[in-house]
Amino acid sequence: MTRARIHTLVPAQVILGLVFLAWTMAPPALASSGSDSPPAADAPQQDGAGERTASPRDDGERYLDKFLFHERTFLFQTLWRAGLIATGGGDLGEILTVASQIKDGDTESWHLAWNGMAVKLRANADAYFASGHTQSAMQAYFRATNAFRAAGVYEYGDERGVLAWQAGRDTFMKAAALSQGRIQPVRIPYEQTTLPGYLVTPDNSRKKRPLFLLQTGLDGTAEDLYFLLGAEAVKRGYNCLIFEGPGQGEMIIKQGLPFRPDWEKVVTPVVDFAMTLPGVDAGRMAIFGPSMSVPRALAFEKRIKWGIADGGVWSVYEGTLKQLPEAVRKIVDSPAQAATVDALVAQEMGRSLGFRHAINQRLWIFKAGSPSDLFRKLKPYTVADTVGKIEAEMLVVNSSADKINDSFAQAKQFYNALVSKKTYLELDASQGAQSHCQVGAPLVASENMFNWLDERAKP
Repeated sequence: MTRARIHTLVPAQVILGLVFLAWTMAPPALASSGSDSPPAADAPQQDGAGERTASPRDDGERYLDKFLFHERTFLFQTLWRAGLIATGGGDLGEILTVASQIKDGDTESWHLAWNGMAVKLRANADAYFASGHTQSAMQAYFRATNAFRAAGVYEYGDERGVLAWQAGRDTFMKAAALSQGRIQPVRIPYEQTTLPGYLVTPDNSRKKRPLFLLQTGLDGTAEDLYFLLGAEAVKRGYNCLIFEGPGQGEMIIKQGLPFRPDWEKVVTPVVDFAMTLPGVDAGRMAIFGPSMSVPRALAFEKRIKWGIADGGVWSVYEGTLKQLPEAVRKIVDSPAQAATVDALVAQEMGRSLGFRHAINQRLWIFKAGSPSDLFRKLKPYTVADTVGKIEAEMLVVNSSADKINDSFAQAKQFYNALVSKKTYLELDASQGAQSHCQVGAPLVASENMFNWLDERAKP
């Protein structure tokens, strides 16, 4: 498998980046300590009077030395994995163990540590299943899914990334097979192919319930969505249809289909398919998605009554420009300056790990041949010409410290432009939900979203 990539003098094994739930260019700045571990972590601390105030840790506790990282992309991804503990996607001791094996900023050690844990969890799950312990097997398969997912986040488009993604998909399928029919893989007809997804239900009764459609953002997967929102949706009595569109998960990794701006062409076939499912209340249908895809689809798909946009992106292109050096912004719209734009972007990529990942990743998922080509392709990704056509009632979720791609400001811009009934929800640092897509605090986010939806859909 090949993809466009900008090469720099930095070795390939340290090309880093950030896998996001939405259109992003760099991870949020989050506070961390000034060193990988607290000073004198293995020695007793003394107060001013010379009294012992802490006991030393023994060698068996060394895995506690490092949980978060100085490299912001590693920090974001670790918070993401920790947040999935609440819905069965991880265990704290396992995450601490993995983190202790990773050299900060080294993507090779990141991959090896997470892949090693994933392989161990998969082997445990296989052994549990062979012994008839199906509940334990399902739980271990779930955690293996997310460990494989983490192992591949910096391997996008490469063979090793494909293998990690496939292993994660396979372990999730094994877990789904043990769910007593509550997680059913589906294939949704779409143009000349099918979209992958899962129908997740509270039970097997086929009772008519409101349907919650879930889609992800820039490079998330359907499996991610199960842990982030699907598992919580069914607890509240919703049927849940999770799907991937072009540019996401299998659609880009296996089928090679890049993102498209007219996202209604993706959502309408999903709604058509949903109408054929047993137990779907067509009059109580909602959709969730980060970024601009849900708002764009709702401007045309009128069968969906409620929409939740976690960050309402106004223009992907304009947000991207905010992340570019000023020298690039001045000439980015000039075709005659394309070569200069490419050279300046490559220079900046050599300085910033997150920026390098963001550009290389987008070259792949948008099928762009160069940075200048990528920026050109991003221009149609806007809701400026469609926001006034949205009739569904909207919840716009924002995060107080989200400065990625101008997301905080753009969500407010989108909310203010809505003419349909609307609610604005801003989550902040008081519960650790201030970062992009509330990374690390999915329960805080889902509680607020479902409270809003419950008051309308009434499962």
